[in-house]
This record gives sequence, C-alpha cells and structure tokens, in this order.
Amino acid sequence: MQVPIIASARRGVRALLMLMLCTSAVGHAAAPAPTNQITLDPMARHYQLGHGLAFGDSGFRLGGYGVVGIGELDRGDAAPAPPARWQSAIEALSGFLWWQGESAWRFFSEVAVENVLTARPGEVTTARDLKPLLERFYVDYAWRDAINFRLGKFLTPIGRWNLIHAAPLVWTSSRPLITENTFPGNATGAMAYGALDSPWGDVEYSLWASPGAELLRPHDRATFKEAYGAHLTLSPHPAVRLGLSFADFELADQQDQRRKLYGVDAQWLYRRFEVSGEFAFRVNRVDLERSDERGGYLQLVVPLSERWYGITRYERFDQTGVDRDLNLYVLGLTWRYRAALAIKGEWSGARPNNVGAAQGWRASVAVLF
Repeated sequence: MQVPIIASARRGVRALLMLMLCTSAVGHAAAPAPTNQITLDPMARHYQLGHGLAFGDSGFRLGGYGVVGIGELDRGDAAPAPPARWQSAIEALSGFLWWQGESAWRFFSEVAVENVLTARPGEVTTARDLKPLLERFYVDYAWRDAINFRLGKFLTPIGRWNLIHAAPLVWTSSRPLITENTFPGNATGAMAYGALDSPWGDVEYSLWASPGAELLRPHDRATFKEAYGAHLTLSPHPAVRLGLSFADFELADQQDQRRKLYGVDAQWLYRRFEVSGEFAFRVNRVDLERSDERGGYLQLVVPLSERWYGITRYERFDQTGVDRDLNLYVLGLTWRYRAALAIKGEWSGARPNNVGAAQGWRASVAVLF
C-alpha cells in the first residue's frame, strides 16, 4: 500500500528538524583546530580533506568519497506491494587515484562499490555479489587551453549533474530522474575538449566518441555499444552558465535501435543563491507508441545561514511507454562544513508515480576525502 503523501511529508519534516539539531551540535564540535596546534600524525602534512593524500613528490594522489544514508521510501504505483520501511545503508564507497606531473600528461581513475551494508528493521545484510565498478579510467594530454585530448573511460558529457558526479558536491541525496536512465553515465572512447575566448564570453566544449563496448562493463547498467556527441558551455557572465548537449547512440542491450538526445542546461549564481536546471529530449527510432523520452528539472538553493541551505526541486519526466507524465517535488536541507562534507535531508513526492521513482524521506552524510 502506498504511503499517503501528507503523512510522508510530515515524517519528512520531522526528520529535517532532527537533522538541523544534530548538525548544529556537529558544527560546534567540528570547529577547525587552531593553526598552531602540533599534530603527531606525520601524514597530516600531506593531506587535506577533499584534496586527497599525496604520495610524496611522485605526483600521485589518493582520494575518494563515501556516502551513508537512511530513509523511508516507496516506489509508488509501480511497486505498491511492500509498505515503506526505513532502511540505512553504506550507499557508496568510491576511490580515486590520479597522477599529474610537470608534463602535459595526466591520469585519473575511479573505482566504486555500492550498497556495501544495509540495515532494515530486524535485519542487517551485506551485498552478496559485491563487484567493484570502474567509473573512470583515462589518460589526458593537455596540449593547450584550447584543445586537450582524453582516452579511456570517462563520464558522459551530457548536462551538468552527470559531470559533477560525486555525492558530496551535489545538493540532494537523490538524483534527478532525467539524469539516471535516459543515457548511460559513462563512455569508453576518446574526447577532445578545451576552452575558447569569444565575443559572448568563455566557451567550453567537448567532442567525444565511443566506438565500441564499455571498458569493464557492469551488467546491471545500460551502456553504450556505439555513440558520439558534443557538449558546449557558454559563460556570457561570470554568474551564468548555459549548456547544450547532443548525442547519437546505440545501447549494448538494445542493438540496432539508434537514439538521438538533445539537451540544455543552465546555472545562475547570485552571492550564495543558485538556480540550476536541465532538460533533455531523447528520440527513439523504434515502432512503439510514446517511444520518445523527455524530462527536466529546476532546482533552487537558498542560503539560510553560514552553513545551512534550503533546497527545492521540481521535476517532470515522460518515460518511454508510460501514458502520463510524472511530476516530482523535492524539499530539502543541506548543511555544509567546508566543500568536502555535506549532511543532507529531504522529502520527495511524485504524482502520478507510475515509473517507480523513490519517494518519501531520506537523509545522508557524504564526505569527499
């Protein structure tokens, strides 16, 4: 039975109030230590939260991020059988290893595991088949600002959210629906990218192609079989970013069905306020009623105090083969202690929820290390 939206919202508000009380105490306890404090850890000289651990002067650094979450979610009309129950989980652990020397060459890699440990009422489980996911593995050659080259596995340059990637750097625990399954989040191939000056402000571009199968393909995710695309970002003002995306691709598990995707994204910053959004339209070349897919989101971030932010997001999503568009509403609070640590709480509700979108309340702690 689906949780009524009003009752779920009340629980979400209570959870957000508890989050405010807890993080206020954490903020007091986590005040930075005096700069003249002597540390007994010799590695402290080489490490700063969010910047990774340097291996001497070798050019290598080790970093990553972790996410621990708790929530009470249901899947709406698409999965009405089990009632919503709270659950807590180590949602993600991700490790970065990168190298940058004095030459034009750079290397970056990311390996992640998901849902390592999950706790529900009366039970604690571990992932039975815990397989590391290779998220990124590429080599860059920085020839000049105007043109750089990348070879390997990288984040698909579509929109804004997919490129930010790391949970500590985004404002909410949930990810907008249009960025989840409308296109694969990774591509294996080559990319040329750079930054140019223009009469309309700074211009950043990327041209990419994925000619074959994904490197170490995960079996539970959609991946490209063949794809190419482009992304363009204009900055007519220091506070404004406008993006355009295009991709033509074929999926590995749905071969001979070409798709084209057109997208726009935008961000506006004013002091500590932020308005951002994305819209994508995917054209499917298949003989199916309502085969195309479209959707987008608009998100507002409002500073409430030095470290507290209020977030609201509206999403509209028209999934392939579904009769009615989904409207999703998100209301949340985020507490940021520096850029590398975020504690988030949110409530979300969808009407009609005919695509199985997670709704209810959730909270998470995300750390970039």
